[in-house]
Amino acid sequence: MSGALHGARVLVPRAGAWGERVRADLASRGAEAVVAPLISSAPPRDTTTRDRAFAALADGAYAWLFVTSAASVEQLRQHGVVIPATTRIAAVGRATARAVADAGWEVDFVPAGASSAVALVTQWCAARTPAMTGRALVVRSDLAQAVVSDELEVRGFAVDVCIAYRTIGVDLAPAVVEWLRSGHIGVVLLTSLSVGRELRRQVGGLPASTLVASIGPGTTRDATALGFTVGHTAQSQSIDALIAELDARVLSEKSS
Repeated sequence: MSGALHGARVLVPRAGAWGERVRADLASRGAEAVVAPLISSAPPRDTTTRDRAFAALADGAYAWLFVTSAASVEQLRQHGVVIPATTRIAAVGRATARAVADAGWEVDFVPAGASSAVALVTQWCAARTPAMTGRALVVRSDLAQAVVSDELEVRGFAVDVCIAYRTIGVDLAPAVVEWLRSGHIGVVLLTSLSVGRELRRQVGGLPASTLVASIGPGTTRDATALGFTVGHTAQSQSIDALIAELDARVLSEKSS
């Protein structure tokens, strides 16, 4: 029996190692992946502060490192940061934890349930006090909300913030824009608010026949606010889960 997504054309909105992994997963299910990045990472405006934070991290200045996206992990890896064994790592969810593991580091804390900055900091703080915990570093993008660092600070924990990169838009090829507007791409993967914003800016609305698939409830809320109709929201907030759920969803619909 062919894969449930067999024959579907799917927009993959990020490139690099992440995009290639998603492309391979879709191909194994019989789908055609259109890897067309809508966003990319650029150096922060203040590289001196970033480099200073990375150096302090490598020198063992932090007891905990908080990473809230796979892109943050990629920045650490690209800059050759060596994380000491004395520094423990907290990841926002399973997808980010996987990126940490792929980079060769050990993950010490992942929140249970839905992946979110609120869940991460709330659950982490529940079992710890400032007196028993050393200084923490939160690595994030310029667009990420300061949920983790603000909550840590309010609760009395010592915390520094490192803006490791900027999220910038990437223009789609005209052919991809036309495919999206005409419905020749049947499934669109929405992985963040930034992706949704760029999709709206460059393409506008999508045909009713296009299935917009969101990586989690937060992204679904953002996409709805942008005017998109989300047809599927991943239950466990990872790209692997989203693709598997789409596979099962399409199979169920074909069988009904």
